[in-house]
Amino acid sequence: MSKNKLPSQKIINREFAIELPFVPHDNRYHAEIQCEGEIAMRYVCCIGNTLKELAIDITTELCKAQHRLPQIVQVLDIFNKNDITKDFIHDYNKGVYNG
Repeated sequence: MSKNKLPSQKIINREFAIELPFVPHDNRYHAEIQCEGEIAMRYVCCIGNTLKELAIDITTELCKAQHRLPQIVQVLDIFNKNDITKDFIHDYNKGVYNG
């Protein structure tokens, strides 16, 4: 081992690396929906092994909370460690995941 490099040091491309939050499931995709609560904002988790499954779960949760101004705030691809929020919302709004 070289003197200049510590054993735990890693070289990463900062542009694509994200620190993922802990998620309590083994599904590939994870999304957070923010909506108004009585006292503060609350978050609802949506999951899916495919983007279509995730979209169905998101649609269900958005309908349940429609009177609380829900919005998708984060979508993660857990397996690839990517934040896909912008692309997913764009496709979701265009109806890509509808039957």
